[in-house]
Amino acid sequence: MQKKTTLDYIGLGDLKKHGWRGILAFWMVSAIAFFLFADQNLIAPNLQNIGRSLGLNTDADVDWYLGGVIPVLFFILGGAVSLSMGYLSQRYSRKNLLLFTLVLGEGTCLLSGFATTFTEFAILRTLTGFGLGGVFPLLFSVLGDYFTSRHRAVAAGYLSLAMGLGIGVGQLVGGTLGQADPINGWRTSFIVVAAPSFLFALVYWLFCPEPVRGGAEKELEGIAEDLSMEAHRFTMKDLRAVLSSKTNLGIFLQGIPGTVPWGVFFTFMMDYYERHYSFAKDEAAGLVTLAAVGVFAGTFFGGIIGQWLYNRNKKLQPIFCGVTTFLGVFPSLYLLQADSIVNTPLFIVLNIGTGFLISLTGSNVRAILINTNSPRNRSAVFAVYNLTDDLGRGLGPAISALFLTMIPDRTLALSISILFWIPCSLIWIYIMANFERDEQQVHSELQELASTAKS
Repeated sequence: MQKKTTLDYIGLGDLKKHGWRGILAFWMVSAIAFFLFADQNLIAPNLQNIGRSLGLNTDADVDWYLGGVIPVLFFILGGAVSLSMGYLSQRYSRKNLLLFTLVLGEGTCLLSGFATTFTEFAILRTLTGFGLGGVFPLLFSVLGDYFTSRHRAVAAGYLSLAMGLGIGVGQLVGGTLGQADPINGWRTSFIVVAAPSFLFALVYWLFCPEPVRGGAEKELEGIAEDLSMEAHRFTMKDLRAVLSSKTNLGIFLQGIPGTVPWGVFFTFMMDYYERHYSFAKDEAAGLVTLAAVGVFAGTFFGGIIGQWLYNRNKKLQPIFCGVTTFLGVFPSLYLLQADSIVNTPLFIVLNIGTGFLISLTGSNVRAILINTNSPRNRSAVFAVYNLTDDLGRGLGPAISALFLTMIPDRTLALSISILFWIPCSLIWIYIMANFERDEQQVHSELQELASTAKS
């Protein structure tokens, strides 16, 4: 029996066959994900500070233009780039595309700190959508070629953990700098968060290879490299396969309502804590950061739990996702109406626990998509998923902002947004009914491809 290494003990044993460059590549990709997601949450802790600096003088203008208009513009560009990247990644190096989108996205993040008008700021923040929109489908396409199905949920947990850490650290950096300097602190946060990403991009460019597409599939063992050029050609048949998969359809559909509650957490919750519970900015930032601690812990352990369930009974993984999504509604609603405990340690525990519960699904969704789609289709699948789910965090805040403009009671408006997780959870019943069949279909296609290649 082969001796176990540290990678085996932390659930990343599949990386061993890729050598030190492959191991370095995985951690560089995780670092890139960290900084991209830290960038996305810099506005939330400084809504009022940014509004005053850019001439938005009323609460309604701040809610709508910073919490609504900018996320929508971000969503439109990021969605278009994401879909384009799903096609381009079939024809060109995923490594080069990842680096290009990262530099453009983080470059405009850095420049956002120098904006002097709302128009300039809106343009630059919209262009950051190029980064997240372009990189997301590439990250999980590459991930699927490093890991087998028995380890993908754990690996997705690590990558999602990096994203969750980015959200929390970005929120904390923005809130801390904004508290220390209400005039220019928000500007500094954009520069501080964006700058380090260029160093990780340089390391990735110089030392990290792109994995062979399909190299982690047991059916293509030993022949995946010979098929890599063919795997880059995306045809209408592949597109029909992506759109006809019932698992894909279910996951895309559940992501749409699921974006709305996330918009509450990472755009409006800190401002709500300041105004409704009268917390200071740094206290509110600290509470939301603790919720983010729960989020990245839940994302990581959700992947471990989901992988354990998958390895025992594949249907248990989507059941786990649906149940935890539904249960997350209740503590989330209580966070908005917890006046009796806000000054007690219980409120801190509630923030962490809520963040943990609502994030258990994320890593498993991504692992399910990898397992139920062939290597040649994964970039395209994650491009659409990004449009309906993670990039939907741009649309989610806009819907919440719309509720805030229509409903005078902020607690009620945000509570309605939280309830969108209920239809999201019900769609998981449909996914559960089709998940195993769609995964088996992928294995059948790969066996046919391998058989044809060998003959």
